[in-house]
Amino acid sequence: MLAGALLLGAAGGCKSKSNRGELTPPDDAPAWEERYAVAFDDDYTAAGLELRGRAPHDVLDQRLFGARLGHADLVILVTVDQVWGRGRYQGRKAQYLDVELGEVLYGSLPKGTRAQQLLRIDGEDDLPGALQGQPLVLFVRWAPGAKPPYHHHLMPADDAIVAYIRSLVRHARQEGALDGQRKGKRKRKAARRGAADEDAGDGAPPQ
Repeated sequence: MLAGALLLGAAGGCKSKSNRGELTPPDDAPAWEERYAVAFDDDYTAAGLELRGRAPHDVLDQRLFGARLGHADLVILVTVDQVWGRGRYQGRKAQYLDVELGEVLYGSLPKGTRAQQLLRIDGEDDLPGALQGQPLVLFVRWAPGAKPPYHHHLMPADDAIVAYIRSLVRHARQEGALDGQRKGKRKRKAARRGAADEDAGDGAPPQ
């Protein structure tokens, strides 16, 4: 699933009344599994992650972070443009965040995804208005057929956390652990083996 990092440019054109440009899974995305629901709960974690904490809540947060990073189809830096309080958006009993997508730390965005997205937050706690303008890390797991067709989780984009995610992705790339790179590595090895066999077969027998 780790397909590399890229910077998403601002999407051109104005917003449409259709779903065009919303986060949508690719055609080959696997089906959603309920075992991912604990990690991708469509909620927001207000407290920063303590990577070295040993308190019970720190250990739980670390495990959830590992599950989100390990099973995410996308990990993206986003900036909050607007906070919609509970029951204040189109009369719905939910909270929403208008966010702008930024750097993709993990995975790749489907073609045509616009930079501005509206995320539903299903947590019990009220979202603070101070979130406006703040950077967050967005973890996304595709859920084809659902509305919206994904589940997510948001957390503060602390410098240490962002650097840690980047280092994990970089290490995985170097080790050839990314899906696309594994395929490429196998192809390169096969090509080298084929070239070696061809060289051996082209040698003329001694006279």
